[in-house]
Amino acid sequence: MMPRIGAVILAAGAASRMGRQKLLLPLGDKPVLAHVLAVVSQIPFADRLMIIGEPQQELAALGSQYGIRSVYNPDRISGQATSIAKAISHLDGEVDGVLFLPGDQPLITADLVQALLSCFGENANNRRIVVPFHKGQYRSPVLFGAAWLKELAALSGDKGGREIIRNHSEVIAAVEWFEEASFRDADTWDDYLELVQYLHKY
Repeated sequence: MMPRIGAVILAAGAASRMGRQKLLLPLGDKPVLAHVLAVVSQIPFADRLMIIGEPQQELAALGSQYGIRSVYNPDRISGQATSIAKAISHLDGEVDGVLFLPGDQPLITADLVQALLSCFGENANNRRIVVPFHKGQYRSPVLFGAAWLKELAALSGDKGGREIIRNHSEVIAAVEWFEEASFRDADTWDDYLELVQYLHKY
């Protein structure tokens, strides 16, 4: 029996380094965020939700185009941990694990997501944390087994799950991934321009 995995797209950040709402910037034929939504929508997750900030209406409408419900996070200014806690409290039903995906990683592929899901399924352990590994570093997205949800929900500030990953190397299952594009994000305006150029080139 395949594990029940929830997908959470984190799309409530303040984009302070960009200085503007980056997730709705055009990239190819759709906004940055829509690339992530498209990948998530084609995989049979047990539940899919997106944690959003402002502009609430536009972000929620984009999610609904892909059949992904949105939960608004009014506390997002306090850091990513508030979005993680809100996601966990809004998951629909019991899950064996949750895959957390950044909304600003638009070149992520279904192949990478499936590789993470397969790795988790092979281990069949709800204490497992599955992380992509590229050029000597752990990357995103990250799949946390359900045993970690309580600890994730208790995080504070902007740490996300990095602290748990650092402190529990014994439960990490690293999926080595050689393709670099999946990990490109849009943190800054220069990052965004590089993404535009990359898509234009390929």
